[in-house]
Amino acid sequence: MIDVTLLLKNKKKIGFKIQGHANFDEHGFDIVCAAVSTLAYTCINSLDFYNYNLEFHDDNDIMCVVVKKASSQSNVILQTFEIGIKTLLTNYSEYIKLNYEEV
Repeated sequence: MIDVTLLLKNKKKIGFKIQGHANFDEHGFDIVCAAVSTLAYTCINSLDFYNYNLEFHDDNDIMCVVVKKASSQSNVILQTFEIGIKTLLTNYSEYIKLNYEEV
């Protein structure tokens, strides 16, 4: 199962952590893992495009991104990521878990 944790600070989204594997299909053919990865990297690349100072870590076990100085605009990008994950949950809830963590 993929665990997605949205990181919150004072109820604002500031980042996320992703760990685990969906095991929907064999490695290289897993559409659930591919979808989550696409959402995550699109979010990260969007934050980077708008020059947000990010703390980013991906060691093939845990991916983590934190916006160092969050704003309403960075919150919109992270909320779009959240909407994408929730959309995946409608069909693949046995492969993805969404959590929230106040940091």
